[in-house]
Amino acid sequence: MKAQNPLPELWRSIVSEIEVDLGKTFTGINFRNSNLTSIGNGAAKISVANQLAKDNITTKAYNLLRSVVEKKTGQRLDLVFDIAPSTSKNLGPLFETPTSIPDNSGERYKLTKLNPKYTFTNLVVGSANNFAHAAAAIIAKNPGKDYNPFFLYGGVGVGKTHLMHAVGNQIFSSYPNLNILYISSEHFINDLVASIQNKTMPAFKKRYREVDVLLVDDIQFISGKESTQEEFFHTFNDLFMAEKQIIFTSDRPPNEIKVEDRLLSRLQGGLTTDIGAPDLEMRMAIINKKLEIRGERWGLDVVEYLATHYDTNIREVEGGILLVLARAQSLNIDVTLDLAKTTIEKGQTQENGKGTRYIAPNHVIDATIKITGIKKTDLLSPRRDAELVIPRQIIMYILHRDCGITHQETARLVNRKDHTTVIHAVEKIDRLLVDNLRIKQQYDFIRKELWG
Repeated sequence: MKAQNPLPELWRSIVSEIEVDLGKTFTGINFRNSNLTSIGNGAAKISVANQLAKDNITTKAYNLLRSVVEKKTGQRLDLVFDIAPSTSKNLGPLFETPTSIPDNSGERYKLTKLNPKYTFTNLVVGSANNFAHAAAAIIAKNPGKDYNPFFLYGGVGVGKTHLMHAVGNQIFSSYPNLNILYISSEHFINDLVASIQNKTMPAFKKRYREVDVLLVDDIQFISGKESTQEEFFHTFNDLFMAEKQIIFTSDRPPNEIKVEDRLLSRLQGGLTTDIGAPDLEMRMAIINKKLEIRGERWGLDVVEYLATHYDTNIREVEGGILLVLARAQSLNIDVTLDLAKTTIEKGQTQENGKGTRYIAPNHVIDATIKITGIKKTDLLSPRRDAELVIPRQIIMYILHRDCGITHQETARLVNRKDHTTVIHAVEKIDRLLVDNLRIKQQYDFIRKELWG
């Protein structure tokens, strides 16, 4: 009869003991799928899931792990780590990635404000976001139980919002009875102000405190806003005590956000992790994924050029892909490296003009009239005809995003009574610029008319 291997049981006891000191979060993510493979010649060989887990253990837990291993074995041992072959190939997640696609056709889904395009399925995972992705996958399977709140921070365009929506979409698919709400902190602030002005605070509190999953984007914008922080603190407490999942994104860690101490304590009370800038290989993988979604396949030289050109904000690559694609379609030719270079460099020249010359708001309206052929009286009227809505929303988008005009002032300039109309327009055009080539071209034509 073959003797039973004692190493798996020994390893489980070692991990259980170090979890007391390292915590469930660190241990659960970095020691998942790890194994003690052998002991001999003065060394204990340990297999871990990937390079990120290896780096985290060797830099943050080596001495503790070694002492526990030596105590359990009664031997003085060095620790030697290797990466399991099944998880060391290419870019890949720490854990199995959820793959459900949400049914976004119903009214309940629309109320979540989630973006159906942002799922785990189309999220590229690499060294820059592996840890965050692993935690997100756990949260999606068991919302409100582990890593609550979940605080994601990182620079612009590194995928924080995508990962947040992916969690929300997966929870919507797996737990159809849960109420999920995605908001930006700006939306929360504006909603609070409107509720105070309109004396509808009970409805405001009910709206936010009865959700099961609350996703808040760009939480850093509540800095210095005392009334907002006060209300958000109580909202957070109600949700947390009821074991409702809360997820934040920010461009900075919690301790760099100017909030009162008690709220800072809440923000830091769960799992905080950063998403770094993707390296060249990961950017290329992201570009290939975006092309795959569009049914496109471009040469390696083109993909590498785009990945090198857009090296700080990967979100901008969407615009680059659309720009090159539009150019190729207009000329009825295939995408080549030369075409990509000339198109991107020309577009960059126009983009650089964006911040160098002030554009008066009335010029934005005039340029839209010139490009679309729509009368000014119609554009600024209350009418909601299909041919008027998108050009009107593009005007709002340019006034707010490109000219830096506030939501309130933009609403006044286009004869809208409520600034939330502008918020909705900006969010909608943001999505359409990624998904709709015709609207991207219309937007580019208007901007070219304004900035040359």
